[in-house]
Amino acid sequence: MKMTVDQAITLKMAKAAQLRVEPENVEKMMSSINDILDFCALVGDLDCEGVPDFMWRMKKLPSRRPDVPADWPDRELFESAAPVFDGEFFKTPRIIAEG
Repeated sequence: MKMTVDQAITLKMAKAAQLRVEPENVEKMMSSINDILDFCALVGDLDCEGVPDFMWRMKKLPSRRPDVPADWPDRELFESAAPVFDGEFFKTPRIIAEG
């Protein structure tokens, strides 16, 4: 089953993803989304009868280092390079709007 999106759905998707889309770019975004959906429909139509499921076969798991807390030898250097540092924390700008 082939799916498509229209302008309204494109704008809802952009809002959900917290993307600002200029009005002149909505058509291009909608076209790109529909191209992706067309490709997904092609993949869905592939005949996979007799094709075994993919399974990651690792002979050996990657080695893990112990999770041991350690002091930073150059902590003052990192703190002095930070744009804003408050006590023990780096301050960063908010990247997700509330709402």
